[in-house]
Amino acid sequence: MSDARNPNSAQRLKRLNNRQRKKQRVGEYRELGFHLVATLAEDLGSEGQDALLDAWLTRVDEAGVSFGGHFDGRSNLEGVVFPVGTVKIGEELRNELAGWLKARSEVKQLEASELIDLWHVA
Repeated sequence: MSDARNPNSAQRLKRLNNRQRKKQRVGEYRELGFHLVATLAEDLGSEGQDALLDAWLTRVDEAGVSFGGHFDGRSNLEGVVFPVGTVKIGEELRNELAGWLKARSEVKQLEASELIDLWHVA
């Protein structure tokens, strides 16, 4: 990404004061998250799906972050994990949450993106 368009370029951040960086969510105030797509086992009934979704949302809440997305009612869960409050999402938390979901027997396949800037997606 060129510095002219990069909201987190060093040149641009030097010109902004603390209040401006916070308002524009750049520099130390940027918010990272990740996108995930999970394919569930096809033989999983609605009770199994509900149990997995409840366990996933509980795990996400325990980590102090949130998940927004959708479940198509058949076998696809897709969404974004994003920070809430003071918790910041880093590689360690991303790997922990993706690993937890991937380790579940109900999940056939999981794709988790790298960390992305949630406010300034290229």
